Amino acid sequence: MHYLLSSVTTFSLSVSLCHILLAVVALGILFFLFMVICAARVKVDRRDIYPLDSARKESVTVTVGFFSDTHGFGCLKSPKWIAEHFLQENCDIVLFGGDCVHKKNVHHVDKKMLTEVSFLLKQKNIDLIAVHGNHDWQLEKKDYDQMGVILLSDGWREIPLSGAKMAVCGISDSERGQRPWGTIPKEFSGFDGFRLVLVHNPDFIYSLPDLSSEKKESAPMDYVLSGHLHGGQVHLPGNLEFIFFRKDRIAREEGILGGEYSFCGYKGFISKGAGNGFLPIRFMARPEIHILRFHI
Repeated sequence: MHYLLSSVTTFSLSVSLCHILLAVVALGILFFLFMVICAARVKVDRRDIYPLDSARKESVTVTVGFFSDTHGFGCLKSPKWIAEHFLQENCDIVLFGGDCVHKKNVHHVDKKMLTEVSFLLKQKNIDLIAVHGNHDWQLEKKDYDQMGVILLSDGWREIPLSGAKMAVCGISDSERGQRPWGTIPKEFSGFDGFRLVLVHNPDFIYSLPDLSSEKKESAPMDYVLSGHLHGGQVHLPGNLEFIFFRKDRIAREEGILGGEYSFCGYKGFISKGAGNGFLPIRFMARPEIHILRFHI
């Protein structure tokens, strides 16, 4: 009798453990599907930016379309969907913050996004300007020319606008490790107008002198746009994904993962990216493209 009761108890425990295990697996599958759905829900972020500290009545508004980190098939929205939002908002210019390539070997799908977005924008005479991301190291200028994209690699150009003077400088990015950051050209720093820097990794800020106690006039730029961080992509409490798995300083040390920020005397904005690295999943870091209205 004792043996029978023991066997029944063991069987009951085994069944209970199986039920628990199945429940855990089911919850895991549901959570994974939830993260895939989150990755597909690309947000259109519209905001006004006042980079010159105060909103002047005589200020001119420049509308900049900005997106980053499409990672080839990692972006779950079509090029047409992205381009149409920039066109609907009458953007003066569109900027791409790097990482159109997903892995070391470049595939057709990696170039498809920028090629098609550029084609649609050019029909309205809107330029698409890009910089290298850390995944784009194998792409050359001719690749961007084929995509119809203007590559800024440690160079700059003035943007033709009516009623405002504006220039964009693009800083290149290397693959991994200790990045040999490019420098901001002196001609750009001396430009008599609004100076916007585009660089893939926001840690570029650490290569510049700390201007926290300096006058704004001494800064080599007025604003910086970046991507790279994905907002953590799968964002964990306390920024654990950066503490344990990534070495990006501004996220680990300052807790800056996305959006507008001020640091070391500089102002900038970090996109959480339109695509996804590794797997097309997101958690607490919704993918996004941006309509940025600069009041300059």
